[in-house]
Amino acid sequence: MSELIGFIAASLVVIVVPGPDLTLLLANTARSGRRAGIATATGIMLGHAILATAAVAGLTALLTASEFGYTAVRIVGALYLIYLGVHALADFVRLRRSGAEDAPAHRRAQHTEPAAGSVTRVCLRQGLVSNLLNPKVAAFYLSLFPQFALPGLTTTAAHTVLAGTFWLLSLLWFVLVLALLARVEVLLRRPRVRQGLAGVSGVGLVGLGTTLALRG
Repeated sequence: MSELIGFIAASLVVIVVPGPDLTLLLANTARSGRRAGIATATGIMLGHAILATAAVAGLTALLTASEFGYTAVRIVGALYLIYLGVHALADFVRLRRSGAEDAPAHRRAQHTEPAAGSVTRVCLRQGLVSNLLNPKVAAFYLSLFPQFALPGLTTTAAHTVLAGTFWLLSLLWFVLVLALLARVEVLLRRPRVRQGLAGVSGVGLVGLGTTLALRG
């Protein structure tokens, strides 16, 4: 039990510390509302499920063991984060120039509502791709799991329990974040707040992508 408690404590530190997933979630929520945030979180959790399954099956070991494969995924993932960041910065510039705070609310709703389904699909895909293209996530599963042995379980069974625990903790974290964002949804609709979040998240995503590309 003490090993599992230690794993939960280590996982919570990793989950709560802001990174690409949370930054993307905030950016999409600020841009397109709560539904976009839920779609982004769903994509992220789907990515975690795929990587956790791959880690248990030993597939992610092939990625981290191959310097070329790891580097290729790292560079592609970094470029994707930078791409998302540039889009967020473009939203910042657009909101700043358009004077969205002067536009009637019903006109903005008419402009965005028809594309709600499309926005949801895009945000889900962004969350999934961003998570899958982050080799640090795959490396995390491999580096953390071996440090915790669960008595009475085989290695595969132990890793399955740890992967499931980490996934559930991540899910609870995103549910909490989305619940908090729902409480301030009215505030997030304000053009100046959307503009500020777009700028901050854009800079954050570009910075995270650049750091991922340069650190190796």
